[in-house]
Amino acid sequence: MKEMNHYLEQERKIAELQKRVQSLESLCYQSKPVLNLEEASIYLGISRSMLYKMTHAGKIDFYKPEGKLIFFEKECLLKWARSNKVKSDETTQAEAELKLRELNVDNS
Repeated sequence: MKEMNHYLEQERKIAELQKRVQSLESLCYQSKPVLNLEEASIYLGISRSMLYKMTHAGKIDFYKPEGKLIFFEKECLLKWARSNKVKSDETTQAEAELKLRELNVDNS
């Protein structure tokens, strides 16, 4: 029983260290304007294969110097992540009310 508790404690510590490493990697990526495929996938929180498929399908801008490695500008990654914004009901309601007020003013 004691060995099992020790093993579980070690597993918990390893998981905590992995989270901390991931957090530190994320901080490092924040200071870099250009990321490689691995870094970009971690930055976006998606798999490398999904990101690679997006490049192949022309859904995201990337750079391929000398036709080998793939690089991404963080600005382009954020642009992609922010595309197709889904507005909250509250935002939609506020925009509709504003538009109705504008239409009422124009008709007066």
